[in-house]
Amino acid sequence: MNVKIARIKKGLTQTELCKILKISKTILVKIEKDDYDIRLSLMKKISEVLEVPVQELFLN
Repeated sequence: MNVKIARIKKGLTQTELCKILKISKTILVKIEKDDYDIRLSLMKKISEVLEVPVQELFLN
């Protein structure tokens, strides 16, 4: 599962998730397109918010 699918399943818009994570929409779009060199700390935070294990979101 990728971040975009997990976000949609959680019922969050990009804007809502950005506010929770305190990141820009540009960064979130890149993360959802797998075009961003994401730090482990942000991976963990996204995983917690979306309630999906880090492995399922980023290590496929």
